[in-house]
Amino acid sequence: MPMWGLEETDLVCERKCLRERDCGRHACRRRCCDGECPPCTEVCGRKLRCRNHKCPSPCHRGPCAPCPLMVTISCACGTTRFEVPCGTEAEQKPPRCRKPCPIAPLCRHGPNSKPHKCHYGACPPCRLPCGEEYPCGHSCKLRCHGPRPPPNPEFTLKPKKKKQNPQSEPIAGIPCPPCPELVWRPCLGQHLGAEKMMVCSAGAEFSCDNLCGNPLTCGNHYCTKICHALENFLSSSAQNKRTEPCEKCTLPCEKERAPSCAHPCPLPCHPGECPPCKVLLKRACHCGAMVHVFECIYYNTLSEKEQLSVRSCGGPCHRKLPNCTHLCPETCHPGPCPSPEKCSKKVSVRCGCHTLKKEWLCQDLQAAYRKSGREPKDIPKSQFGLGLLPCDSSCKSRAQTVESELQQRKPPASEKKETENGPHVPKRRRRRERVQETKQVSMLQKLMTGLWRFVLAVILLVAVAAVAYYGYKGLMALSDWMNEVEEHRERRKHRYI
Repeated sequence: MPMWGLEETDLVCERKCLRERDCGRHACRRRCCDGECPPCTEVCGRKLRCRNHKCPSPCHRGPCAPCPLMVTISCACGTTRFEVPCGTEAEQKPPRCRKPCPIAPLCRHGPNSKPHKCHYGACPPCRLPCGEEYPCGHSCKLRCHGPRPPPNPEFTLKPKKKKQNPQSEPIAGIPCPPCPELVWRPCLGQHLGAEKMMVCSAGAEFSCDNLCGNPLTCGNHYCTKICHALENFLSSSAQNKRTEPCEKCTLPCEKERAPSCAHPCPLPCHPGECPPCKVLLKRACHCGAMVHVFECIYYNTLSEKEQLSVRSCGGPCHRKLPNCTHLCPETCHPGPCPSPEKCSKKVSVRCGCHTLKKEWLCQDLQAAYRKSGREPKDIPKSQFGLGLLPCDSSCKSRAQTVESELQQRKPPASEKKETENGPHVPKRRRRRERVQETKQVSMLQKLMTGLWRFVLAVILLVAVAAVAYYGYKGLMALSDWMNEVEEHRERRKHRYI
């Protein structure tokens, strides 16, 4: 009940307002609130859509404003980067960097491997074949399994996906497996045609049934024993096997001498070089005038040019030139005579009637024959230089004088005819006289031949008698000598007894 007569004053109670403010989240909490609650002064604090930060605005109704912060996304090397609103980085991909990956490969293909761009995570595996060489000489054909560099951290902002099962690849950093190549493995004696197909890393040894065939200590012949192991051909896995020595060579030396020689070596079969050949060789000089004698080793060590020089006798060549009748003017030389058409000897040239005569050089004579269409080598020796000079008037006058002299020396033809014919004789009589003359001549010839045969027969009989006499004498002397030798032996036997 109001009290009349008192002044009006503000009355405040201690009760707090429990009504919600306009944010709908917080109570008013003001004492003695008249119902008009003030706006909320609290910070919102709810998580934003980025799920990384809280709302910094005053508390409010409805959705919060987007996150005002920006997030920087960079590549693995940090060279390429860009900014995105906070909360959208999960949907972003890492930036594509054009720079090459700075991580150096650790496998043996490092310098030859294909370069790749900057990336997150592990570097891509090397796709080249391993190529590591085994001690046997083969190379590993698996994909490269050398060591790999440590990977970059994964792109953490990217949402993780289900890992797919990778294809079976060789584990990196492990050594190469044993050589799986199939090779033809020879036997202990290394014989051709006795190989077996084996795995290269197996290293098995075996013996075949062929002859050994390995070279003996002489170095010229081969062992004829059955295939056996030798120290020269044993591998490390077969060193404990017992070796059998090859047989000893007992053959004569059949080695070819150096320099090549047709004479056999006088020593038994031996290693190394044969002693120098001392056999004497006979070699005629180039022109055939004399014979030289050389030691085989000396002559065969000379070059072909030196051999030709040594064989020269040093005198004039005794060979006849091919185009004329003269000898070669050069000193003894090999091969054909040089410049046979330039012979400088003098030759007598005559005319056809042998009247005119001149001295020409042989080379001029050969040129004249060639000019006339004839070869000098086809001209007989008796006619060489004959007929090249033309006959003149002196030749004709001389021929007439010679003919007249011959006519004077001959008896007159009438006298000769009379002496030959005489009085007229019939043909039958002349024929009979000729037959009688031939018979007389034949009888004389028969007598001479008969006498000659008789003399030859007497000489032959005397020679046979002499040979028989002296042969008999020789046989008797031989018989006496043999008897004396036999008696001497008998005496020596009795003396020893």
